[in-house]
Amino acid sequence: MIELVLDGSPVAAATDDQLASALALAASMPQFELWASVPDGPSLCMLRNAEHAWLMYLREPGDGGLHSCGDEHRAGNAYFRLDNGQVDGYPLAWCIGIEACFAAISFFHGNGGARLEHIDWQP
Repeated sequence: MIELVLDGSPVAAATDDQLASALALAASMPQFELWASVPDGPSLCMLRNAEHAWLMYLREPGDGGLHSCGDEHRAGNAYFRLDNGQVDGYPLAWCIGIEACFAAISFFHGNGGARLEHIDWQP
């Protein structure tokens, strides 16, 4: 079973309909931290701030992980509020489309924690 946590609060995602509702809720929010996790397995995090979003994939707890990579020539940082209130900056080059992020979450959910291969993942 995939666990979903939106800004620190668990969200029902046992079924495809529940996942669709959870992603619709997230889509209505201009900024958030969303985690999808397999207990004792991989996790996928999406951070969003307005039009900027990126993903981090952890293969297992404690893994250094991979991050999404968009336009590698895009300069500057985007700032994201984590669920604990901390604000962190990450390179705009890591940002990809919001719909691509949601597609990766859906794929992760439907495929037991697998990562979507057509996203450019970097260590």
